Amino acid sequence: MATGEIILKLRKQQGISQEELAEMMYVTRQTISLWETNQTSPTIENLLRLKNIFGVSLDKIVCGDAEKESKFNSNSVDTICSTLAYAMGIEAPKCAAEKNVELANYIDKVFDGEKADRIVMYNPDAIAQWIYQKYPEYLDSAKKSTDKEIYLSTVMPSVTPVCFATMYTGAQPSVHGIQKYEKPIITIDTIFDALVRAGKKVAVITYGKCSIGRIFLERDIDYYHFEEGGIEAVNAKAMEVILRDEHDFIVIYNGNYDSVMHKKGPESARALAELRLNDHIFGVISNLIKMHWRHHNTLVGFAMDHGCHEIDGGCGSHGLDMPEDINIVHLYKGYAKVKS
Repeated sequence: MATGEIILKLRKQQGISQEELAEMMYVTRQTISLWETNQTSPTIENLLRLKNIFGVSLDKIVCGDAEKESKFNSNSVDTICSTLAYAMGIEAPKCAAEKNVELANYIDKVFDGEKADRIVMYNPDAIAQWIYQKYPEYLDSAKKSTDKEIYLSTVMPSVTPVCFATMYTGAQPSVHGIQKYEKPIITIDTIFDALVRAGKKVAVITYGKCSIGRIFLERDIDYYHFEEGGIEAVNAKAMEVILRDEHDFIVIYNGNYDSVMHKKGPESARALAELRLNDHIFGVISNLIKMHWRHHNTLVGFAMDHGCHEIDGGCGSHGLDMPEDINIVHLYKGYAKVKS
């Protein structure tokens, strides 16, 4: 049963007219009619309002009586931290969840049982699984530059500091302490602390007031933080750092898609242009590593923090406990060193 038919059925079951529902929803009666005849679809925000009005689950409105057991990916983003530690052969942070078995098996296979001596994590912001699947042509370079997809659920609330905190501590929000959109310095053990203990050199490359640039401060690592220049400055520095080849673990943050998505919507031309830019930059970085790090076992990740959805007014948002915001896909590539 289509969503429109379900809305019609629930409205009639509760004895609500189209005019009454329109008034409760702050839309026109014609809008209700278009929904019920499946000529247009309610936004996520309107679906949530309908959920509250009808007193049913969101699945009930979207799926009717054939509700899905789960729409969320089974593996949590908290499994990535231990897996990165495993890849480098170091002890995982103290509060980290168990490693992601699928990714760990890929690492063992691609490096033939050896460990990585370099990891580069490219962190775009807010690229949802549904965006990845709906617009593959905008992520062509990322797909061609990687060969392992890892489907993950991020954490709630699905906002940047909470999600990146979990990704790089391996701990849930109640443990690492960031449980809303705020940017305190994390005090529990992180992947960066584990790397420093193991004698590894770390670079974190960010711009503006981004979460990664703030919540992981006060570690003995190299911070390259640009108040001016945006992602252009970040990406130029990233390429310089790669060419210098002095760091074992590099984090590169690009939040351009997220910034535009909030203002213009996840599927707007402007947002998709930024998505394509993320894709292009990742492809350039991957090629640079492939060409200049032949003597390293290198793991490269295209690793987003959370998803997004459209809200009223054509804008974008995230932070809700819904598949659009929770489900993400990480892409990885292992470059085995060339043996002489």
